[in-house]
Amino acid sequence: MTRDRAVPVDPRLHWLLVANASRARLFERDADNGALRELEGFVHPESRMKGSELRHDRAGSAPKGVSRSTFEPPTSPAEREEEHFAAELAGRLEAAARDNRMPGWALIASSPFLGRLRAALGSAAAARLTQHVDRDLTMLAGRELEERVRELVPPRAE
Repeated sequence: MTRDRAVPVDPRLHWLLVANASRARLFERDADNGALRELEGFVHPESRMKGSELRHDRAGSAPKGVSRSTFEPPTSPAEREEEHFAAELAGRLEAAARDNRMPGWALIASSPFLGRLRAALGSAAAARLTQHVDRDLTMLAGRELEERVRELVPPRAE
């Protein structure tokens, strides 16, 4: 799918996604001083729910006479919700990359959500990913967040 018009973007701009399985914050890093400006926040409360609260139907079972065991799905309901959230975030990043709104971006996410998100990325967003770090910084704010991000993902020198 092609886009009609690309949005001009300062090549020094760099985006940063701070995420875990239930919350994410997307920032743009200031080209001059490296300060973070929040672009968007995401919340996925289903990722925090218990599996029993997420399950809509019973696990499958074998026909009578064959076996009395129950079969569990290969992916838990909580993992499935994490995958849905990762796909949502990846879709937003892919659209931004295809629209040329971000020349590059970094990812700071908790494990194993970091792997789920990286696996869900489209080709354009994946090509622009410059760095990824396994940490959960979603609960930090203000100066503390700025300092931790600066330690983990120093501003790019252009």
